[in-house]
Amino acid sequence: MPRVPQSAGRSDQLEIPSHRVRWGLRDMAFAGLTTLGLVGAGALLLAGGALLWPRLSALPLPANILVPAVFACEALLIIPAWLWGPRKYGGGWASLGLRACSVGKSLALLFLGFSAILLVNAAWDAARQRLGWPGQPDYLPVFGGGLQGLLVALLLGGAVAPAAEEIFFRGYIFAGLRERWGTGAAVVLSSILFSLAHATPGVFPPLFIIGAVFCLIYEHTDSLWPCVALHGAMNGLAFAVAYLSERFPDLVRGGM
Repeated sequence: MPRVPQSAGRSDQLEIPSHRVRWGLRDMAFAGLTTLGLVGAGALLLAGGALLWPRLSALPLPANILVPAVFACEALLIIPAWLWGPRKYGGGWASLGLRACSVGKSLALLFLGFSAILLVNAAWDAARQRLGWPGQPDYLPVFGGGLQGLLVALLLGGAVAPAAEEIFFRGYIFAGLRERWGTGAAVVLSSILFSLAHATPGVFPPLFIIGAVFCLIYEHTDSLWPCVALHGAMNGLAFAVAYLSERFPDLVRGGM
């Protein structure tokens, strides 16, 4: 029986791209249903808590607690991605894209992605205003007033939510679709799901393009960290601008 040289076996293994994943459409369907279940359970808990609060406390329910709770619940997106991904097929967090990347290449793509997203947002905002369509709601007030509210918004909306969304939509959904149908179809389908998940029709088009930008950055860096960084930076910038507009309206309007 002929022997297979060990070096040949190692060579074959090295030819397999590091971003190859094993989960399929059925796994992603189960993950999606689990996500809907978790979101539904979270909504019921929040609604139940709001109804029961008057019986549990003499104090009124804080008006700024619901949206931060929803942002915090976004961390639950990681659970289905893990269950029907690395836990089932192995590979650890690296299989979801949490692996090292080239710093120079990542910085260049982050600059290009950041510039593209700013242009898309500016163009869509002008078009949206002419059409009379509603824009993205201002979530900053519901996190609380002042600097403390901004810090809470940056933590939940600028760190927790971006990390969870990138793991689910790019590290899990995009990677799984790419494995089955190729990069182009995966970019389109995962970006559609990403925009629909935000449930804000007035910003579906720019969110689709932003999702596509994140997909392409992941595709070219083979790492989710640049996507998380850019996603967090964009959310953080939006919260910072909202905060400055609230505190220094004349200065912000003058700068624009």
